[in-house]
Amino acid sequence: MNKKITIYIIVFIILVISTTISYFNFKKEKYTYPEEYKMDLTHISDTVETEKSGKMVGGHCYLASATMLIKHFDPDIEFWKVYVYQGSAVSFNYYFPNGPNGGASAGPDDSGTVSLLVAASNLGYTPHVRRQIIDRGTPWSSKKIKKLGGDFQTYFFNPPMDEYKQVISSGIPIASSGSPCHADYNVIEGYNEKKLFVIIPNPQDVNRTDPKISCSVGSGLRHLVFWFTPDGKKISDRELMLTMKGTVNESLEIMERYIKNLEEGVNIVNFELERFYSARKFAAIYFKEQGYDELADGYERSADAFYELTSIFPPDANKYKNKIIVQMKKVLEIEKGLLKYWEALN
Repeated sequence: MNKKITIYIIVFIILVISTTISYFNFKKEKYTYPEEYKMDLTHISDTVETEKSGKMVGGHCYLASATMLIKHFDPDIEFWKVYVYQGSAVSFNYYFPNGPNGGASAGPDDSGTVSLLVAASNLGYTPHVRRQIIDRGTPWSSKKIKKLGGDFQTYFFNPPMDEYKQVISSGIPIASSGSPCHADYNVIEGYNEKKLFVIIPNPQDVNRTDPKISCSVGSGLRHLVFWFTPDGKKISDRELMLTMKGTVNESLEIMERYIKNLEEGVNIVNFELERFYSARKFAAIYFKEQGYDELADGYERSADAFYELTSIFPPDANKYKNKIIVQMKKVLEIEKGLLKYWEALN
């Protein structure tokens, strides 16, 4: 058989299988919902919330969106606590984005935006995720989501807007990694026949001050969509502490290697100093709340050491490499000094 024909047949079979999976995922679902429904959710901005702790930090719009979803069920939840419940607030990691001979990029080990599902699950919420089957630009997979006790479904061509509207009209807000209203994370709090009503974590991203906007439904929510239901099992504070404890030794070893790499001449491609600062600051708040005063004081000092570097941004970071090395050694010393308190936790 001609090789080209064989390839066409294989592609055709894959398309048929994918379409069949998508078809059976949604074909028998009958959703009913009112023509129009809108909630009045509380707006959360990651930049505003991090500024409360002393330094405005962007890049956490996904966690701000998750916080808005959870706050709908628990008005007392705070952004900082959702951040901590990822379990990675005391972590440290780095990698070489341009290969082993390229510069190093350092940041907290929060596994990207998958961490919002981890945070929600740890807080006692069941995650529900819908993803277009041909979307391979996200690490969100059925295996990862089911491990968190969530439900994961895919679709092929048309997004399941009827399901989304039914969920919203049942009083459950949904969020998306992008929508016709905004190209980044936002929360959908309502709809009518022609419009979506959304909340943007940081309205300045679209040159606005009002975070609540509306836009045409267009072709629907073709980005990743997720929502939470309050029927999961919240982990205990002890379990969360043990989760963080499990990251400490490895993170310190990685931090030590990172410092050594810098001393040996490795360039800094990216260094998320502000995120390290916020992570330690939020960890300190949590530890203080739980009565671990030594850990709280230690990570507060660690946050202060990071704060002295937060005005340094790539590509200028390499000009200040010596200062970064000095401060990183301070952080390493502080956090190594906390090991005895972690070891006492069991």
